[in-house]
Amino acid sequence: MATPPFDLSKAHRYFAIECNNEAWRLLESASPSSDEIDRMIHLAHASCFHWLNAGDLLNHLRAQNLLATAYTKANMPTCAVRHAERCLELSREAGEKQTAFDRAMVHGCAAKAFRLAGRASDASKHDALLLDLMKKLESDEQMLVEKLYLSK
Repeated sequence: MATPPFDLSKAHRYFAIECNNEAWRLLESASPSSDEIDRMIHLAHASCFHWLNAGDLLNHLRAQNLLATAYTKANMPTCAVRHAERCLELSREAGEKQTAFDRAMVHGCAAKAFRLAGRASDASKHDALLLDLMKKLESDEQMLVEKLYLSK
């Protein structure tokens, strides 16, 4: 591959952030159109790709969370569970490197993905872990987690 005429690592970081932010913006919309759902999923994958090139373990964990959450919003349980399970694996690997907010987001996306897939006992397990972690969050973090993972 030819050497690009720009700083590749900065470009990866730039696109990781931009794709991530736009995907989350679409995720938080109340009733996205089918085109917006497609765009959200493409953005989530693009963000993950760029974080794999410019980020660390926590960036990858957060990107997998975004993917699981996007696929849940898209009502695609198989993909949602796949990325939620990967997110859980990365969370175990990250251990103490992650924040309480990271952990809450991991269990939130897992609970929603498992519920969508009809895996009620797995969803309940992660709901319980999420509710316990909610006590450790700042109020603005609690509101975001509630909006994303606890509201119907």
